Amino acid sequence: MIMMKKIWGKIIVVLLAGALIWKLIPYFSNLGAEYSRTTHFFAGLITTVLTLALIEAVRRMDHLSWKQLGQRSLRTNFFSFLLGFLLWTIPASIGLVICLTLGWVDITRHSDWNVLLMSVLVLCVTVFLIEALPEELIFRGYIYRSLLSVFPHWITVLLQMLLFSLFAYLIGAMYSVEQIQFLPGFAFILGYVRAVSGNVWTPIGFHLAIMTATQMFSPLHGHFEVDGLFTLRFFAFILLPSAIGAIALSFMYPHHKWTDKEMNE
Repeated sequence: MIMMKKIWGKIIVVLLAGALIWKLIPYFSNLGAEYSRTTHFFAGLITTVLTLALIEAVRRMDHLSWKQLGQRSLRTNFFSFLLGFLLWTIPASIGLVICLTLGWVDITRHSDWNVLLMSVLVLCVTVFLIEALPEELIFRGYIYRSLLSVFPHWITVLLQMLLFSLFAYLIGAMYSVEQIQFLPGFAFILGYVRAVSGNVWTPIGFHLAIMTATQMFSPLHGHFEVDGLFTLRFFAFILLPSAIGAIALSFMYPHHKWTDKEMNE
């Protein structure tokens, strides 16, 4: 019971510290003004630096290695990241083709290809720094490992989903019905990917792919005009990648046991 209280205490501290980082970032980067790729990039850089400092501090306090937080060798991490990225990109591309072919979605491009390519590259790096890397290190890294020390995988996935949803509420990300519907499910699939793959870089890759594409097609950037945006996001960006990705992982890691707890390594 004492150990359980200590674990939950540390989890809550890390969650609140993470929420504080995200709440402070707009003040440092002036993101409340008109959208700017430069300020968005530096906001991401600050977010990653502060998150790495937070995780390093709690990791040292708990005497945990980075391996225990879902990290492996540089080579393994790279291929795990690539796996997560492709688990989203391939099904999403298929979904996009289906949506366009069946007339569910119509997309008009407003930017030339050079501008669009540069914008995608900058956005990809920015999303990696401000969302994919720091959020996954906190929730599918430290918090997941902490929960897994006392709960089996299936309970851990559900608990981290609830904690991520609380985090989203605290930082103001639950601002619409669509977000309330999306974020818990998003956290669930990321937790699933982390549990089955055993590497935090797999959900980092998945997270980066979906959020880069989602933001790129957003009216905020002005590159595309999308008729049927909700259908595109739900069917091509969420439903197909989540279903196909989960099935693919189950075949790739057939020996994963949902009742297991992770022991100290």
